[in-house]
Amino acid sequence: MSYSNNLEWGSLAPQWVSVKSDTVGGTLDLINYGSKIQSTDVNNGAEAGGFIKGSASGQFKIQFKLGYAWGWSNLYAANIKAVAQNSLSQNNYLNGNYNAVTFYNNSSNNKFKVDKSVLGVVTSVTDQTGGLNNIMITFWRDSNNVVKYKAGASAEVTIGTFADHWVFYTSPQSPCSCELLAAYNENVTLS
Repeated sequence: MSYSNNLEWGSLAPQWVSVKSDTVGGTLDLINYGSKIQSTDVNNGAEAGGFIKGSASGQFKIQFKLGYAWGWSNLYAANIKAVAQNSLSQNNYLNGNYNAVTFYNNSSNNKFKVDKSVLGVVTSVTDQTGGLNNIMITFWRDSNNVVKYKAGASAEVTIGTFADHWVFYTSPQSPCSCELLAAYNENVTLS
């Protein structure tokens, strides 16, 4: 099933849309005018998530902060053809016909991870002991379809070369959060 909605999805914007929650006994909050999503359900609680408004078939840049809490906070980039809007699932990411990327962070395991899925084969790009606490991650694709990220003041990391038309979403395990600082489609240069 493909990703569809009656909203305009063309241009990326730092806003969570199509938000859903499976929280029980906790809360799902959209704060900072919809740029931060957080769930305060019990430890190892149900998921709560949403899509970043828009999609990217070419160059893009997203800056975000993953929560540093007991649950796994995450951000997925998955092919638009693999994603059903009513299913914020890692199964979208693991679709064997497309390429994808995911970022994970939590405090209980004290981990920051970045994985890539190339036609359904998942490999680790980063598996860092010591999660990120209030650190901005910049994630982008350049004009040659090279996808990279940079966490805080660390060196940039090349994830791979992917031309997929991507949508971006979070489907984390509570308690968790993901705050969008910027999201746009355009020629991107990091200084």
